[in-house]
Amino acid sequence: MRSADRTLAALDFLVDAAPRAVRVTDVAHHLELSLATASRLLAALVERGYASRTSERRFTVGPRSVLLADRWVAATRAAAAGPMSRVVAATGESIMLAQQLGDVLVSIAWQPPRHHAEEMAGKLSGIGPAFPLWATATGRAMLGKLPSAHRAKLLPERCPRLTNRTLAGSAELRQVIRDGERTGLHVENGEVDPDLWCCAVALERGTMGEVLALAVISFGEPDAAQRPRILNALRRESRDVGYHLAAL
Repeated sequence: MRSADRTLAALDFLVDAAPRAVRVTDVAHHLELSLATASRLLAALVERGYASRTSERRFTVGPRSVLLADRWVAATRAAAAGPMSRVVAATGESIMLAQQLGDVLVSIAWQPPRHHAEEMAGKLSGIGPAFPLWATATGRAMLGKLPSAHRAKLLPERCPRLTNRTLAGSAELRQVIRDGERTGLHVENGEVDPDLWCCAVALERGTMGEVLALAVISFGEPDAAQRPRILNALRRESRDVGYHLAAL
């Protein structure tokens, strides 16, 4: 019971600090534990998805606990709501705001167009609450914001094929990330789900080190008339989302 109490107390500390990532020494001091004990607690939380490690060897909430940080999540959703609504209105497509947590990305907020709401909700719930960074435009946009050494650790040598369009190896992925960084836009077409096309823009890293991206998701690749509308709206509103989030 004592071990369980300590683990839950460590999780509470991560939740209260989010999105700020904390050091092992912060947890040890807060819980009055040795560094070794605090490290073991955090490792157990990471293993089970309730915590994640950052590139600076700090810890924050994980894919299974991010929504417990309700004050931060609510503030983030409120800050992004207006720009996200404008993207939906301008494009007629779904928009998602996601954050990197460890080696996955997690959806923080999303808005579908009314005519695709049920269909898109079904697709996203079928894929799951967290997506691999390497397979998605959104994740690759986030990877582009990380130090190269940390990015390399998150790219598998060989990637499991989620569809017949999934990129296969780390060299190919590195090139795609470089291309996206050069253009400012990262694109994915059927690599996670054969029916979905996605274009993503990474936001500037938050004041507490968090890495977020804004992505438009559509059923199938947009035509020549629709694609420029998506790209322009995403570029324009991602700047506004970043501005509002910086003010939190």
